[in-house]
Amino acid sequence: MSVDDWHRVEQVDVPDEGRVRSVVVDGRTVALARCGGRLGALENRCPHQGGPLGEGSIENGWLRCPWHGYDYDPLTGRPPEGFTDGAASFAVEERNDGVYVRLPALAGPERTVADVLVETLTGFGITHVFGMVGHSNLGFADAMRRAELRGELTYVGIRHEAPPRSRPAPMAS
Repeated sequence: MSVDDWHRVEQVDVPDEGRVRSVVVDGRTVALARCGGRLGALENRCPHQGGPLGEGSIENGWLRCPWHGYDYDPLTGRPPEGFTDGAASFAVEERNDGVYVRLPALAGPERTVADVLVETLTGFGITHVFGMVGHSNLGFADAMRRAELRGELTYVGIRHEAPPRSRPAPMAS
């Protein structure tokens, strides 16, 4: 039995040249990009702060994270030279019957500090949570979503995003 599996991507989800998009593959979101005539599939999570790479853009052959403007190779996930924080990549095959992505087997759930915090809240009788979700509390928001799936609370989160990091302007001489 193989620990890795190939999963077909719906044709409507396959991006056009120079585009990237978030697609659901085997219940997980993947950043699927087409660049230079080739397809690449990356974990849909920027290793910098978790931004959704599939909501980014292809800029000069690089996949740009929509949150902070960090760049990655859209086919391999490697960052530009001098950086080491690459995104995980997955094998992609274009077959006669469609596009397939090879994903590793799902790991079991890992209990986090945020899960303990949510367990404490529900233990004190909190049943409804409304809050703003931004870069600094994504783990807490994920823990609340997991608790909601277990039926322990109702969670409504609104998303707050700062504009992408801009590149510094050249100094005037």
